[in-house]
Amino acid sequence: MIPDQPLSPDDFDLPPEDEAEYDAWFRAQVEAGLLEADDPNTEWITNEVILQENAILRAELEAMIEAQKKHKK
Repeated sequence: MIPDQPLSPDDFDLPPEDEAEYDAWFRAQVEAGLLEADDPNTEWITNEVILQENAILRAELEAMIEAQKKHKK
């Protein structure tokens, strides 16, 4: 296996009972996601909004780190 490539299900040898349990869990997660996506009350957040919010959080964290560095001197 090449380390830089994503893993596939074939990379794991699960016992059949674990495979069945995982398959049921995965299918339930997909079904829940589809139901949520189809729900007209679901609030969608654009990538642009997330990027803006993360930029603000990052700036706040960087300011906190800098303040701690100055305080330690």
